[in-house]
Order: sequence, then structure tokens, then C-alpha cells
Amino acid sequence: MCKLRHNPLQIFRASRTPAGLYARQKWLGESETSEWQDDFHKTVLSLLKGQSNNGSWNDSPLETVGRLFGLHLTLRERTEDLDKALGWLIMRMLNHDLLDPPEPGKALSADAFRELPFIPGQPHLSLVCATLFLNAVFQRRSESSVIDHYRLLSRWVHKNVGNSNAWPDISNALRALIVHPDFSEDSATAALVDYLGEIQDSSGRWPDPIPFFQTVNAMAHLRMDSAHRQWIKAFRFLTGTQNTHGSWGDEDREWNTFLVVHALKNKACL
Repeated sequence: MCKLRHNPLQIFRASRTPAGLYARQKWLGESETSEWQDDFHKTVLSLLKGQSNNGSWNDSPLETVGRLFGLHLTLRERTEDLDKALGWLIMRMLNHDLLDPPEPGKALSADAFRELPFIPGQPHLSLVCATLFLNAVFQRRSESSVIDHYRLLSRWVHKNVGNSNAWPDISNALRALIVHPDFSEDSATAALVDYLGEIQDSSGRWPDPIPFFQTVNAMAHLRMDSAHRQWIKAFRFLTGTQNTHGSWGDEDREWNTFLVVHALKNKACL
């Protein structure tokens, strides 16, 4: 057990967000209650509302990614509608060599990926990483276009792993790589993790703009020695910065706490 000063689960009670519903189901044991079931159905219906016939939401890769991630935390299993959305993302996003990307699109806003496990980087690459992640977690990881783009992502990481200007994209690449069993221990993933270990400071943090809570969560999903060493350093920081009501951070406290608790559970620490 990892010793925390305060109970981190209180923030999820009565939450209707996808992360909150996941926490209430998996960690608070509320899935059999009428309150959780009612909140679950309302949130899922809201996430599904407005899906187009082509599978997307408003023909927007960003909005479609957000809806699918929320459904990943709630529905969990693939449905025909989710398959249509995943297929639409594949056709829309997995169509360029990452080393020769399309013309830069509109820059992503600072909160484009709020409450998602990604941060704004190069618009196309950010959405490619999100597309790969979602197809992996929804068990479409063996499709040829998905595998081909994972290989391209591996090549991109090897080329850019030491580039500080690419830190947001490195974070997104890590998130995509660790959820695919064939790439979680890939040489590119190992190189990326080792690099993050080099730039992690003695307090346990990584330089901005590498997102602390998302990186903590990522390290807890990896079996590499370097990842575990980084996790230990980061956990020391977490124990000293937990808020009195059990959460972490000044903003997005529920999401930050979700990432930390998910990591703690994965490390069998909670």
C-alpha cells in the first residue's frame, strides 16, 4: 500500500462525468445502485446524442475523439455506432506519413483536450495519436491501417525523442504507444521513457509543457525499470501536494485525481 494523507475518492461521489462514473462504478462500488444507473444512462445518452450517419460528431475529429473517450470510460464495449465512429476517424486521420504530414491545420486551443489523456501539440499528430489510442482500447488495434500508423509513430518518436520543441507531441505519442500491447515495449517507447527519466527533476516533476498527472498515469502502466523509477519519484511529489479533501491540483481536480487514482490502482497501491 502507498500511504496517502487523505482519501482521494471523495471527489467522485455523485459525479456524472465519464471519469466520475467510472470511479463510482470501479472504485466506489455503486454500479448496482439506482442513482449510479440513472446517472450512467443520462451521461451515455448525452455522449451519443448528435452522432452523424457517417459515425462522426459534426464531422469534427476533435469532437469525435472527445465523445469516444467518454464512451470508453462508460460503455467500455464496442457497439455498431462506436465502430462507425472509429472507422470514420481511421479514414479521416490515418492517411498521411507522420514524417511528411499534411499542411498544418488550425491550431488546437489550450483546452482542446480537456479531461482527455492528450495535450495540444501539432494538430494532425495530436489527433493521429488520439485515433490510435481509441482504436487500441476499443480492440481495433490489429487493423492494418492502425498497425501501419503505429509503426510510423514509432519512427517519428525515434527521430524526435530528444527534441524539446516536440514535448507535447512526445506526451501524446507515449499515451498512444502504451495502450497497444505490441508497442508498449517497443524500442521507441523505451527510448521515450528513458528520455523522460533524464529530464525528470529531483522533485518528481517533468518540465512544462509535459503534463504531470498524465505522465504519472502513463508511467504506472509500463513495466520498464525506468518508468518505475520515475513513478517512485513522482509519488513522493504526489504525497506532498495532495489537497486536504483528497484531490490534486488547483484546476481540473476531478480529472487530475482520476489519473492519479487510476495509476495507484494499476500499481496495486490503493
